[in-house]
Amino acid sequence: MSRFVIRFDDVCPGMAWARFQPFLDFFDRHPKVMPLLGVVPDNRDPKLDVAPPRADFWDLVRQWHARGWTLAQHGTTHEYSQPGGGLLGVGTKSEFAGLPLDAQRERLARGQAILKREGVWQPCFMAPSHSFDHNTLRALHELGFEAVTDGYGLYPYELEGITLVPQLFSTPRHVGFGIYTLCLHVNSMSDARLAATLRFMTQNASRLIGFDEARRTHAPRLLAPAARAISSSALRALRQARHGG
Repeated sequence: MSRFVIRFDDVCPGMAWARFQPFLDFFDRHPKVMPLLGVVPDNRDPKLDVAPPRADFWDLVRQWHARGWTLAQHGTTHEYSQPGGGLLGVGTKSEFAGLPLDAQRERLARGQAILKREGVWQPCFMAPSHSFDHNTLRALHELGFEAVTDGYGLYPYELEGITLVPQLFSTPRHVGFGIYTLCLHVNSMSDARLAATLRFMTQNASRLIGFDEARRTHAPRLLAPAARAISSSALRALRQARHGG
């Protein structure tokens, strides 16, 4: 049976709080559902500032932490410094991929220090624009991170000492089995998309799992490599068709 992780990117003081509120209301009604939130430690990307910043932002993040929600370090400043999509080849720019190991470790450590200072750091990472490389994973491992929310496949797998929990689509597509991460950007969601996502979550609340449970799920031994290869090829083809190659 397919199971789903609900992931929110770009969580920062100036995010679209009014559009995020219906999801917060959903989690209040379904306290057993634990979302995955990508928290930007020190946002310097003006594109993420779409609403007046919340002065109580870190208090809110601490409340989510206390509720058992998974908080992923979503980059450090969310500024893109490098071209290229990294290992996944998804985007065209990156905050990390392409930089030397030492530079990535230093940048990641700065973000980690902020989250630790605020008392909310967890060993989970979410790369801006889904872009990271082997050096990113090595640096994360050296800093004590354990998991990344990204990758190809239908089940988690290991790379450079880090567990990758695949994220394939932003809509609830699935093939009837496996672990799927719904990647949601509330800043840019249409009203129709927001309503459809909430409807799916309500109708499938029993199939929504937390990130910790997802990363502990093992693939059937013979299925894992084939599922990762098939999903990688299919996803690349979809993106090429969408963007004209």
